[in-house]
Amino acid sequence: MAFEFIDDAASGDAVQTAFYIPDAADCMRCGLCVNTCPTYKINPIAAETPRSRIRTIDKLINQNVAVTGQELEHLNHCTQCRACEAICPSRMAYGQLFDAARERLISHKHTLAATLGLKTIEHKALLSAATWIIALYQKSGFQQLCRTSGLLRRLKLDKAEALLPDMAGSPLAQIYPSSHSHRGCVALFTGCIGDRKTQLAAVTLLNRIGYDVLVPKDQRCCGAIHQHQGQPEIAGQLARDNHRIFGALSVDAVIYTASACGLMLQEYAQPLAHRPYDISEFLDRHWPDKLQLKPRTGVVAVHEPCSQRNSLKNQQHVYDLLARIPGLSAIPLAENSICCGAGGGIHALSQPEIAGPLRDAKISHFGHSQAELLVTSNIGCSLHLKVGLSQDKVIHPIELLAGQLP
Repeated sequence: MAFEFIDDAASGDAVQTAFYIPDAADCMRCGLCVNTCPTYKINPIAAETPRSRIRTIDKLINQNVAVTGQELEHLNHCTQCRACEAICPSRMAYGQLFDAARERLISHKHTLAATLGLKTIEHKALLSAATWIIALYQKSGFQQLCRTSGLLRRLKLDKAEALLPDMAGSPLAQIYPSSHSHRGCVALFTGCIGDRKTQLAAVTLLNRIGYDVLVPKDQRCCGAIHQHQGQPEIAGQLARDNHRIFGALSVDAVIYTASACGLMLQEYAQPLAHRPYDISEFLDRHWPDKLQLKPRTGVVAVHEPCSQRNSLKNQQHVYDLLARIPGLSAIPLAENSICCGAGGGIHALSQPEIAGPLRDAKISHFGHSQAELLVTSNIGCSLHLKVGLSQDKVIHPIELLAGQLP
C-alpha cells in the first residue's frame, strides 16, 4: 500500500501519516488509464475516469472532507478491475486506495440484501445452510418453475437468482488420493462460492498428474468481498483463519480455481505457508510429457478476468495449457483489457447499468469470434457472462481439459 512517511527525529522511526496520492499536476496525462477504464467506455465523461476518482478518494482518506452525491455515484461505478493500476506509469496502488475509501465511506451503509449476503459468507454455518438450500432448490425442479412462471421477476429477484452457481452436485470429500505415480500432495482452496464441476475437474486433473488433493473442511472465504466492501477487519479474520487452516497441512502448494480468490490469497498481509497457485499455472508447470490428451477440433475464445490479467498476470498459462489439446485453437476474446462488469459478482447486482452493457459487449465479441465456447478462469466473471449466454457456452479451461483426458 502506498503511504507517505515522515521521520521522527527523536526515535529515528518512520511514522505513517497518510496515503500518498500524487497531486493532479503530477499526472503524466498519458491517457492510458482512461483508455482502459470500463466505465469511461460506457459513459465517456471526465467524472468516469480513474483520474477523477482518485481526487474523490483523496478527499475521503486524506482530506477527510465530505464528497458530493455525484462524486460518490461515480466512485461506486468503478468495477475495481485495477486496469488503471496495471498501466499507470506512476504505479499508484489504486486498488488499495479504493478499499481504504470504501472503509471510510460504506462500511455501515450496505443494503439489507448485501448485509445478509456478507453475513452468510462470513459465517461457516450460514454458508453451509445456504449451500444446502440452493442445491435443493436446483435439484428439485423448483428453480425451473420459478423461472418459467415469472415469479422471480415479479419479486425482483431474477437478476440475483441468475447469478447463482451450480450447487446441485455432491459436496467435495476431504481427500482425493491419486492412483497414478505419486508426485506430491496439494490442498484445494474452494472459496465461499465455487463451481462443483470446476472443482471436481481440478481434482481429476491433479490426481491424474500424480498429486493427492486435500480439501480442508473448515476453510473460509478468501475475504475479498468483505475487503472490497469496506470491511477489512472481517477480511483480516478470514485471512487469519485460512492461514491457520492451510498452514497446518503438509502439502506442496495451495491450488485455487477462481482468479479473484487467488489474488486475495496472494495479497494477504501474512502470506500463506504454502504458495497459492492458479490451477492452470500449476498444471502447466507440472504436466507430464507422456500424458497426451484426446484431440478436439474447433475454436474457443479466452476471456481474461481482470484479477488474472491486471494483477496476477498469469493468463498465458491458460493458453499454454489449452494448446496441449491437439486440434484446438484458443484465441483471446477481443478487448480483453476491458472489464466484463462482474466486479466479483457484487457489481453486477449493485450497478447493473454499468455491468450489463460491459457484459453485452463481451457477448458481442464472442459472437463475432465464431468460437464454440467462451473460456474464463473466474467464477464471478463466469456467472455474469452466463446470464447473456446459454449455460453450456461458458466454461472454466480445466473443465475443457479434463474432458479430453484419455
